[in-house]
Amino acid sequence: MNKTLAAVLAVLSSAATGQEAPTPADPPPAVVEVKANADTLRKNDTASRVVVTHEELVKYGDRSALDAMKRLPGVTVSDGGVRMRGLGGGYTQLLVDGERAPAGFSLEALAPEAIEKIEVVRAATAEYSTQSIAGTINIILRKTVNKDSGELKLGYGGGAGSRSPGITVGRSGKRGDLSHTLGASVARSERPSWLVDRESSTLPDGRLDELRETRTQYRQLFTSINANARLGWTPRAGDSLTWQAFFNRGSFDGSEDNRTTTLAGPAYPYPYLPAALAGDATSLRSDVALARRLEGGARLEAKLALSASHNTRNIARQAYRADRLVLDAFDAGDIHDKGVTSTGKYLVPLIEGHAFAFGWDVGRSRYEQRDLRTERALAGNLPINFDNGFDATIDRVAAYAQDEWDLRPGWSVYLGARWEGMRMHTTGDGFAPTRARYQVFSPLAQTLWKIPGAQQDQLRLALSRTYRAPPISRLIPNYFYTTFNSEVSPDYMGNPRLRPELATGIDAAYEHYFTAGGLVSVSASTRAIRDFIRSTVRFDGLRWVSAPVNQGRARVDSLAFEAKLPMKTLGSTLPVELRANVSRNWSRVDAVPGPGNRLDRQPRWSANLGADYGGPTIAAGASFSFVSGGWTRTSIFQSAYGGSTRDLDAFALYKFSPLRQLRFTASNLLAPSRLGASRYADERGVQQSATVGSSYRTWRLQYEHQFQVK
Repeated sequence: MNKTLAAVLAVLSSAATGQEAPTPADPPPAVVEVKANADTLRKNDTASRVVVTHEELVKYGDRSALDAMKRLPGVTVSDGGVRMRGLGGGYTQLLVDGERAPAGFSLEALAPEAIEKIEVVRAATAEYSTQSIAGTINIILRKTVNKDSGELKLGYGGGAGSRSPGITVGRSGKRGDLSHTLGASVARSERPSWLVDRESSTLPDGRLDELRETRTQYRQLFTSINANARLGWTPRAGDSLTWQAFFNRGSFDGSEDNRTTTLAGPAYPYPYLPAALAGDATSLRSDVALARRLEGGARLEAKLALSASHNTRNIARQAYRADRLVLDAFDAGDIHDKGVTSTGKYLVPLIEGHAFAFGWDVGRSRYEQRDLRTERALAGNLPINFDNGFDATIDRVAAYAQDEWDLRPGWSVYLGARWEGMRMHTTGDGFAPTRARYQVFSPLAQTLWKIPGAQQDQLRLALSRTYRAPPISRLIPNYFYTTFNSEVSPDYMGNPRLRPELATGIDAAYEHYFTAGGLVSVSASTRAIRDFIRSTVRFDGLRWVSAPVNQGRARVDSLAFEAKLPMKTLGSTLPVELRANVSRNWSRVDAVPGPGNRLDRQPRWSANLGADYGGPTIAAGASFSFVSGGWTRTSIFQSAYGGSTRDLDAFALYKFSPLRQLRFTASNLLAPSRLGASRYADERGVQQSATVGSSYRTWRLQYEHQFQVK
């Protein structure tokens, strides 16, 4: 490791000037300027979107993009994914450079340093896919080249037995009409954790039938690698040709130690169950983009992209009872996803004052998945062995048109329409070839009205038709087994006849922008969803099986408050910014009886509060995020409980010079336990599970060095 760091320093230093720029008496606050531009764009954009800059994303020194995104306004993080309006699971659309993220793309393996900005799009626009009932999060990768420069970041963290070293390097330059950007980051984290699970079963008359407790110790080593490269050619103003490539990889090795104690009822068959786990998710994307200025003020933008991803997972389990081997099983999964896409946009000034645009999005991908299980035949054990796989060819076609214009000074309108179609052909083991297809037409409208006589006050209104596509895994009529089959842990079978969920939405917002910077916003939205997809659990005579079906309707409503207040807005000279966002969500699924029949385990409340100080030499800040918990009715017989989450993070930054600084971050300072539960109740009784998991405080120290290159 020391040799690697020395080599990196030597390479960067050889390209550096050898002397850092002298410290100015009053260095210009570049970060504040970028933020002001982002707020100005938000204020004047007819479409409702929030832009979070690179400087904001790296401020807290987070190890992964997922950690940084929990501070985005209107966004919550749960179960390794992001949510808007409290909804994940396909309701929130995740894009990378405006296109869907490849299978296996991991936000936990993506470094914040690789991101230029993030767009949070609350109401759909025709330019992006309308698979965005809750909204769209568009991650824009690093591409800006302002000057020849290099960067080096060295970090190390720990806490409660965990370790997390990391390194980030970058280089950008511009020579005439040619430019380039190169970047890479490597991070590793070793994390121990524990979980206590108490399962019980009661008979219809209330008598206890079974009770057992499982204590699990986890150990996981996670490694992430990011690399990006961009070459650009700008022969003249308005014309450009760009090649870009991005590599993302996350791998883990871990172990589990499961020990189960039977407190009542029949003995659990696997009282001691150790397991070894390993997995890898790798994705590679490369694209060529052309922008051309045409006659009459028209403009053409086109992109051709190739992508590939490969995901693997392996789990080896051996169970013992009274020192006798009673289970010896190995599970493996392998997924390949390869695709090609062509996207483009033609902007033409057909009518003076209008911004007409027409675009396309065409792609084909091939998805291959194989699941393997081998189990030894042991005394008293009925082994389950299978080797199932399937191949799916997916064709996607989309076309759109949009226009934006000013009806009068202070009143702008956006109209758009998008048609999307999907066709999938699947072949596999154990089922006949199947076909699935759908098409969705989405009319869209947004308007921005700046209230006359109040230059800083404005209103927004948006109407949309969006959808949620069934995940590929739910369309495949294949059978997936669980190790210990029960009502709360059933097998799974897909349904190729699923239709997309369709939503009609209304968004409204009031915004006030302060002259000295900052804003206050209050927004409300509603979504009416039909063809809701839910899972049904049944007993087929041998095993419990879960399968998805289109059944009924759902309704989602939300209120949100957001504020960003620099202290100068309040008359203070302190370089401090206060920020807050609070959301209240409601949802109801008609096919599931209440109470608590919320959609996708949606939290009722979420909030984020923070304060940042930015001095000439020292910067610091703290951020608190809260997501409420509670019971959710997921089906007629099933309910699930998620505990509330409370995260308190803080950072401090010391600037040795304009080019060198040291950042310290403390995360999860409250370290609350992770709570969860599930419940299945029918005429045969009640089976439920309650879990308590560990949570640890962590810290991270990071040295950051910028190089000016001649």
